[in-house]
Amino acid sequence: MKSKPELTFDTIKRMEDMTWFTGAQIFDDLLIVAQKETACYIWKTSNGLVIFDGIWPDKRVYKEILSAIKNAGWEKEQITKFVITHGHIDHIGCGKWLKDNQGVKTFLSKEDDELRLSTTNEKEFSKYLKEFEIDCYIADKDVIDCGDKSISVVSTPGHTAGCMSFIFPVYDSGEKHIASLFGGATPPWDNDSKKELQKQSVLKFMKVASDRHCDVALTNHTAFDNGLQRISYSKSRMSYLPNIYVLGEKGVQDFCKVYLAVAE
Repeated sequence: MKSKPELTFDTIKRMEDMTWFTGAQIFDDLLIVAQKETACYIWKTSNGLVIFDGIWPDKRVYKEILSAIKNAGWEKEQITKFVITHGHIDHIGCGKWLKDNQGVKTFLSKEDDELRLSTTNEKEFSKYLKEFEIDCYIADKDVIDCGDKSISVVSTPGHTAGCMSFIFPVYDSGEKHIASLFGGATPPWDNDSKKELQKQSVLKFMKVASDRHCDVALTNHTAFDNGLQRISYSKSRMSYLPNIYVLGEKGVQDFCKVYLAVAE
């Protein structure tokens, strides 16, 4: 049994592959869309649909998000918010199309907006990374109002200077759970000095998750949670079977220790 995810440059190559997607409805009010390595989430609220992260800046991602919304029967719902964990290209993703076609309100930290705008155009589609505006800079302890629900923002620098993580409610067959989404899975690969900052951010997030009684662990990279297998289970899950994303409060704490192990 592996003690932590294997992260290599082959992982990066799989992140760039936009030829294959999967997804599922994992809660009454939450969808996941993923390609081979990276995932985003679609959350239903009384103020419209919220997109967490946007994978790569490729129009195919945007089309997959729309397809997932249609498959869930949510096509009459408006996409109103795009909430981004950090400014790396594989999470800023399809913000251009969400902004141009849906008129979403965008949320990102100021530090990571500066990171986004300073990123060089190394790939053909990376130019789309900068072709939309951030409407609202978010910071530690902010609360994003979504009508009947809200998102609690937790600053977790390390992976990037302005990396943010989120806590928000989800429902499974009408039962309320509290989801935790840690924003930045690893410290910078080329900066060992950031490992300690990453560890402190993980510990901080674990404390907040404990205080908020989080019992659901979400991640934006499928390598960290056997994500493709969890999606496959969710797609065929019978109503009498447990929700594989509900780990319990202790399970969430144990899951977060994976991020500590990766920072070693």
